[in-house]
Amino acid sequence: MNEDLIFLFDTFEAKGKQLYIVGGAVRDLLLGDKPDDYDLATDAVPGEVMEWFPHVITKGKRFGTIGVILDSGVYEITTFRKDAAYQDGRHPVSVIYTDIPKEDVIRRDITINGLLMDRNGVIYDYVGGLKDMEEGLIRCIGEPDERFREDKLRKWRCIRIAAEKRMVLSEETRESIHSDPNTDGVSVDRIRRELMRIIMATKVTWGGYLLVKTDLMRDLLRRFVPAYQRRQHDFHLIESFEIMAYLPKDGPMRLSVMLVPMTEVERVEFLSFMKFPKKITNLVLKYCRHFGVRSTDPVRFKKAIADLGWADFTSLLSFQTGQAEWENDPKRKDAIQANCRYFAEIARRRDPIFKSELAINGGDVMELGYRGAQIARGLSAAMDLIYQYPEMNNREDLMAFLSECHFLKKDDANDNDETHITQDH
Repeated sequence: MNEDLIFLFDTFEAKGKQLYIVGGAVRDLLLGDKPDDYDLATDAVPGEVMEWFPHVITKGKRFGTIGVILDSGVYEITTFRKDAAYQDGRHPVSVIYTDIPKEDVIRRDITINGLLMDRNGVIYDYVGGLKDMEEGLIRCIGEPDERFREDKLRKWRCIRIAAEKRMVLSEETRESIHSDPNTDGVSVDRIRRELMRIIMATKVTWGGYLLVKTDLMRDLLRRFVPAYQRRQHDFHLIESFEIMAYLPKDGPMRLSVMLVPMTEVERVEFLSFMKFPKKITNLVLKYCRHFGVRSTDPVRFKKAIADLGWADFTSLLSFQTGQAEWENDPKRKDAIQANCRYFAEIARRRDPIFKSELAINGGDVMELGYRGAQIARGLSAAMDLIYQYPEMNNREDLMAFLSECHFLKKDDANDNDETHITQDH
């Protein structure tokens, strides 16, 4: 137990109040895992906790939670609560405090999260959590339907914990989710976090299987692209989660596997709906766009490197390698190995990849009589040429090539607009 926890236990004991470590931290300690954080429960009310500590976070005060800021981080301390009516499938209408730990525990979500631990490591189990932990079972406390009506996000959390902790859902818990997978009203941000934790879990395939078989993925997808559900069978989604297990634990890469079968428009809609950051969205779209690139098409291959950059293209090769390993198809494996060899050869030879490496710039193209959008087309044509023939990346050869590219001088309404002229250097 770290010094901050000892300090908290000492403080509450001196005030004559109960304090227990609760929830996921107890579960993880018993499983031999290091907790990400520590949540605590007490019979002290929020106002008392705020008086005892100089630095606190009060955002959760109306739900009985105060964040105490100490040297090693923030410790959320929640007053024991009784069951109360819930609104919007996520939050209680009111909070009823109690000084009885058991009353607080029986309102929680699943049994293995309902364990209490005191400062001496003594476990208090009012809901059968220890037995379920031994059996590797995710089981709701009380009636599953009632627990999920109180908080619909619990459906996702059950599957996420099953994937992270290598556990299974009890029959009643699984059937309850399957009979009503609806999560309307739950913040997309919360669902996105649960989805990404499943994607990054050790048992990602198991997590994906549960998401599909309980229809939680169907519930998510139907929100933004119903046509995708009709076209895409469940086993394709399960395959996506199987492939993820063959990939590095890289969030954007694993997420891309699930989106490759979608159209570009559907991918954009999904990533937008799920509110992924712009940086991740752009990277995922690029992974999907270039997933099928092969060394047999040098131009497309080098364009993909230019679009992704050296580091992310290396990740794309890991993506392709993982899928080939999953398919276990010798021809596919040979093709991906050829990709890796060609990439290494390009890097060794230092072939020009980016427009900034061209031996000419926009000003040079203008000398040939190109204007406006024609300049960009000319530079792109020059890039395509040196992708095939790197040795031609010199001013003389490129100017001679472009002087013969009369097809680039197509009519363009903006070609004579000098404001559109740009130069690379």
